Amino acid sequence: MRPFFSSFLRADNQYGHLHSFKLIIGGLLLLGMLILGSGATHTLMDIRQHNTVLEQRTYEVPWSLMQLQLEMDRFLDAVRLLRANAIAKDELALRYDILWSRIPILLSSQFKDTLGDRPDLWLLIRQIDTRVRGLERAVAELQPGSPDYRFILTELTPYLEPLSRTVTATMHGNVRFYAEYDQAYRKLGKQLHIQIVSLFITLALLLLLLFRELRHYWIQRLRDPLTGLPNRFALQRRMAPMIEQKTPFSVTVLELKDLTEHHHRFGFEVADRLLQVFCQRLQQSLQSHEFIAQPRQEGLVILGRGVVSLEEVRAQLSRFRQALTDKVSIDAHDFYLTPLMGVVLYPADADNLVDLRARGELALELCRRERLPYVFFDPSLLKEMSRRQQLAIDLPAALNSNALSLQLQPLIEKPGGDCRGLQALLSWHHPGFGIIPTTELMRVTEQYHLSERLFMWFLQQICRQLPLWKVQGTPSVFVSLTVPPALFRTGLDQTIMPVLQQYGLPAEALVLDINENVAMQDTREALEVMQGLRAAGIRIALTEFGSGRSAWGTLSQLPLSWLKLDATFCSGIEREGEPRRQLETLFALAGVLQQPLICCGVDHAAELEVLENMGQPLLVQGDAVAEILPAEDVGGWLKRRQPG
Repeated sequence: MRPFFSSFLRADNQYGHLHSFKLIIGGLLLLGMLILGSGATHTLMDIRQHNTVLEQRTYEVPWSLMQLQLEMDRFLDAVRLLRANAIAKDELALRYDILWSRIPILLSSQFKDTLGDRPDLWLLIRQIDTRVRGLERAVAELQPGSPDYRFILTELTPYLEPLSRTVTATMHGNVRFYAEYDQAYRKLGKQLHIQIVSLFITLALLLLLLFRELRHYWIQRLRDPLTGLPNRFALQRRMAPMIEQKTPFSVTVLELKDLTEHHHRFGFEVADRLLQVFCQRLQQSLQSHEFIAQPRQEGLVILGRGVVSLEEVRAQLSRFRQALTDKVSIDAHDFYLTPLMGVVLYPADADNLVDLRARGELALELCRRERLPYVFFDPSLLKEMSRRQQLAIDLPAALNSNALSLQLQPLIEKPGGDCRGLQALLSWHHPGFGIIPTTELMRVTEQYHLSERLFMWFLQQICRQLPLWKVQGTPSVFVSLTVPPALFRTGLDQTIMPVLQQYGLPAEALVLDINENVAMQDTREALEVMQGLRAAGIRIALTEFGSGRSAWGTLSQLPLSWLKLDATFCSGIEREGEPRRQLETLFALAGVLQQPLICCGVDHAAELEVLENMGQPLLVQGDAVAEILPAEDVGGWLKRRQPG
């Protein structure tokens, strides 16, 4: 039944996204709740109306009739007593007033509907009312010993017997009426009980459906969308309790060898399927004390609870390699899955989560660089880690003293040859470690939570010089700046706009490069962040387009201005073959999305010629069109490119 509850099968063979059948079921449950709720409300109103009628028939009307009979008897007795001079005339007048006041109550609109079913009773009360009102003058003139009292007795006494019979008949009729209403009450009560029980059952089903969707959504937030493995948040939740309880465990960081090369040669679909098979086989080889997660795009982590000796770790690694020995055939190509593995032990090698992951990455990096099957973390590797820590320590002082170098790489429009923008880059000449390139600088700042500070310094430097470049070059030239993952969150536009306003720059002077993997981690939040940026007027370029991490439906909803191809897609396209066909596919997909492209890494004239023959306007970046310029040379370079 699960396919009926899900819209499509994801790459991880799990069903996700709300299916139309779920929407129908939810809508029917909600409609059922409304119908049952309105039905229960209507039943309660019927019960209330029954109560009102019952009170009138069984209490108010009989009581009023009995009071009328009683007051008539008292008034006639008072007439006789006045004739015998046994009471004062004022007491007779009081009795008359009381009798006179009882009749309008029965003739009021309150009892009109009830008495309307008995015209004989209604006529009797009206006649009594007429007689009583007609006696007002006679009562006022009656004196002790006067024979006029007979007139009053003659007028009212004939109504005593019919009134008494009416009261008795009303009481008997009310007994039958109550019996009938008792059946109606039971029927309404049963109906209300069924409606309320059905309402609660429908509510429970709706809450169950909502809870299931929320649970599924929560599970998806803790899993990688491609492989279905737990992500870095799930990994942290698994590691933190073991560290708190001082439970020894091993951390094995894995990576599929040559995955990037396969991605470039065979396309992202083949590479993604290889990664899926790689993860699936490793997951099937796990034992009960092991846990696998995918904290980053191409890297896996396996925790081995209680695995701390080198013999146990080697046996574990051998099992992993054995699970990957069989070849994989994809699109008539045979692949062999060779893992690269770095191992770190807790608490022998590190005693906290950050150091464990950092040292595991160091071991994996050495494994990758030396092309070894696996590498155990060794304290000698701490030299590289110490280097990064020292860079993180020295970076704030370098920012305060403006010791970083700002470089820019032009973005040239093809066809046409105009400079539309400048890609901002950073480098740092560290006094102890030499030149630190942009990629390493970004990695250090991301690891040690300095990304936001570096980005704001970067933005300040660009905004300070951009007005001069606009004057010397093209007024519409923009600067492209990469957004670090840590800063990509709601309110980013409110962080950037004050800086642009401080230097009098329009929002379109800045283009933000947002990595496709960062944007796809939480598409709902990404859409909210990007919409905020576009509402402020800041344009967006999605980098690493074609990595295969984005759903086309999601990409079509994002407010993008450009799709930026990675440099690997423009390498080797000068000859006919898979790289060029892959590039043509990406151009076609960009055309479907109706988004212009930015091609990076175009370093040779032959590559540039292929791009120009694509027949599609685009921006080109690379040595074939313009080399990287120091910030101080940008103004002169732009001025020299001006015609005339």
